[in-house]
Amino acid sequence: MKKLIIPFAFLLLLGACGSEDPEPADGAQTEVGAPEGELDPTAPEAGDEAEPVEFSALTDGTIEEGDPVSLSGTAEELTDDGAFPAFIMSNGEEEIFVRNIAETTVEAGDSVTIQGIFEGDAEEDMPLVSASVIEVAE
Repeated sequence: MKKLIIPFAFLLLLGACGSEDPEPADGAQTEVGAPEGELDPTAPEAGDEAEPVEFSALTDGTIEEGDPVSLSGTAEELTDDGAFPAFIMSNGEEEIFVRNIAETTVEAGDSVTIQGIFEGDAEEDMPLVSASVIEVAE
C-alpha cells in the first residue's frame, strides 16, 4: 500500500507544476487603432496632412474634432495625462493642452512645433491636441 502512495503523490506534484499558461504567439497580439474613417492620433502619418492653424481656431469652432493640425508655440508647463506625458503650450495669449504621444522630451520654455489631431476640449476647458510629431527648436 505504501508503494502505491509515493508514486501517486509524485504524479500529483508533477501534474500541479505543469499547468503554466503558454506564451502568446508573436502574431497573437492585437493592435488598437482608430475606428474606420478616423485619423489615428498615435500614427505620425496622420499628421502629415496637418495644416498650420492659429490657437484661436481651436477654440472658436473653425477646426472640428478629429482634424489634423499643426501649431507652434512655447511649452509652458509640463504635466501628465496618465497614459502619456503632456504639456501646456502657449502662443503668448492663448494656451492648449498637448498630449505628447510622440513621447519627445520637452522642457518648460522650449519652442516647439507640433503636428497631431485636435481632440476637443480637455478637462481644463482648453483645447486638447494629441501630438504624434513634436519638433523642439534648439
